[in-house]
Amino acid sequence: MPTLSSIQRRLRPPHGWPVLLGALVLLAIAIVIVRIPFRAELRDQIAHRDARILATLIQQQLDETGSRLFREDPLAATLAASFNPGLPGVLAIQIYSPEGQLFASLLGPTNAVPPPEPLQPATQLPVTRFIPGAPPQLQVWLPLQPATATGVLGYTHITLDASDLAAEYDRLDAGITRQSLLTFLGIGFTLTLILALAFHRLQRANLLLADRSNRLEQANRDLSLAARTSAVGAVASHLVHGLRNPLLALQQAVAEAGHHPDASDTARRMRAMIDDVVRVLRDEQGLPGFEISADELLAETGRRGRSQLPAHPVIQWESIAGSGPPLDNRTANLTLLILENLVTNAAQALSSEGIIRLHAAHTAGHWEFEVHDNGPGLPPEIQARLFTPSLSGRPGGSGLGLALSRQLALHLGGSLQLRESIPGHTCFHLSLPS
Repeated sequence: MPTLSSIQRRLRPPHGWPVLLGALVLLAIAIVIVRIPFRAELRDQIAHRDARILATLIQQQLDETGSRLFREDPLAATLAASFNPGLPGVLAIQIYSPEGQLFASLLGPTNAVPPPEPLQPATQLPVTRFIPGAPPQLQVWLPLQPATATGVLGYTHITLDASDLAAEYDRLDAGITRQSLLTFLGIGFTLTLILALAFHRLQRANLLLADRSNRLEQANRDLSLAARTSAVGAVASHLVHGLRNPLLALQQAVAEAGHHPDASDTARRMRAMIDDVVRVLRDEQGLPGFEISADELLAETGRRGRSQLPAHPVIQWESIAGSGPPLDNRTANLTLLILENLVTNAAQALSSEGIIRLHAAHTAGHWEFEVHDNGPGLPPEIQARLFTPSLSGRPGGSGLGLALSRQLALHLGGSLQLRESIPGHTCFHLSLPS
């Protein structure tokens, strides 16, 4: 079954730079694809413009000569119209019959130029063809049709020096290239902004998803831990109920015997621990409350620690409590259980001698408690799963103390965590709302 972290990785947005680069490449390809037919269309329009100007000049000449010369010599009228000295840059003139046969060649090669097949009607002429070279040429097919005649007398094929046209083509290409570049830069910049904004929002959404996934996983772990520690708490309550009266009888029997003071002291401490649990349960049931200061709470924690650990007479106890509002008895009792368990663990971690420090400070509406010791510290594999029930770093330990302590802290709306654990210093931090 996929976990939340694996789902989060699947939903992670792609890296922005490759996507942006691909989009810009596609934009450049689209501009080039549009540019090619657009350039060809503009070149055709410019060539047709020059051809239409040329056709107008020849048609005027043909109309002027046709009225008086065409009746006497149609060929002379046709030659006079085609061979116009005023036409600039004429390299060759060829005249064809209406059927497309070469009739005459002037100012150029005498070989026939294949006419466009089939010959188009006069309304669709002129036909142009640009030939690059040195010099570049523009070939134009024009109809010969004077106003005094009906039908087409023939066709003329004129070859012009197209140096000016080639220069205009170069200027046109430069303008199209410049416009294409400006278009690419403008659209590319806009596209970059849009994609950058989109990826920024996707990244924020991914971070929010990651944060929510982490919190949900933490909540699931807390719920799992709460369920396990609640079951442990139920078992502990059953044991308290079942052991309280038999332990009292055992304590009385050992005291009457008078031969085992250590056993009697152990039974007494066990009875005190059970009474503390019973008192906490009564406070949870809403019995009349009272208040206790943090300084009194630390003093009671130290007293219980010393009384429960008589085998460590060389342990030094230090407690510092800052000023702040007092704690109600319900919070104080549960806090006392947590601190007592932390102090017991710290004392058991010390081999023979050492220092246990208790600190309490009130900041930003919270009581911050810390338990320090200068013991050997916890192994890394224990730190990774420190608050898991049944996991203990002490031989013979049950691993329930820290798990229940953390659950009690969560029950009070606070938190319990390991601040530091290295050789020579271990610190647990308890934070509770005041």
